[in-house]
Amino acid sequence: MTDRVSFCDYCGRRLKWYENIPVVSWVIQRGRSRCCGKKLPVAYPIVEVTMGLLFVLMMGGHTGPPVRMVLGLVVITMLVFAAVFDVKYMILPDFSTGVLIACAIVLLVVEGFQGGHGGLPVHYVISAIGGAGFLSVLYWLTKGKGMGMGDVKLAVFMGLWLGWPKIVVAFYVAFVTGAVVGGALMLAKKLKTKSLIAFGPFLILGTLVAWWWGGILL
Repeated sequence: MTDRVSFCDYCGRRLKWYENIPVVSWVIQRGRSRCCGKKLPVAYPIVEVTMGLLFVLMMGGHTGPPVRMVLGLVVITMLVFAAVFDVKYMILPDFSTGVLIACAIVLLVVEGFQGGHGGLPVHYVISAIGGAGFLSVLYWLTKGKGMGMGDVKLAVFMGLWLGWPKIVVAFYVAFVTGAVVGGALMLAKKLKTKSLIAFGPFLILGTLVAWWWGGILL
């Protein structure tokens, strides 16, 4: 993973450490690679700034045991990675989803034993099964065109991490924002009626909103 991100996307030259400083390197190099002068995507600094802001939100509003904060930071990292990957390749990688599900299970087990009841709280398990089942039905009805199996797997994490009823908020935010963005792109003629659009980023946005503000929205 480290080797991959340490090489130029265009000419393949290994990058120096000072060419990989988040945001700063992009600004100093004026959005171009130092080695071949090719224009670098503006998505790079946007993702880096977004990651920093999410870390600040997570740590600023953190309550509870340290393990929750550590797992929360890992979850944010994997969610951002998955969103960017889905936008670029139209697929949610199993690697990030697996890490997310593992983080959710670890947190539930740790907090379960700390609470004295052990095991996984039933409503979180039910939320995971229900969320994945709901998206599985959509996957079947649309024959994989409206929903991918990566989205179904991500719903397992969403249910385990958010529980009931926050997962409902996550789905609501995801479908509403997905419809608004999709409609706006079609009006701007950037997207055709039968064009595919990655749904993972909207599920991830819904997860973050429900995670931090789900109680208020409910």
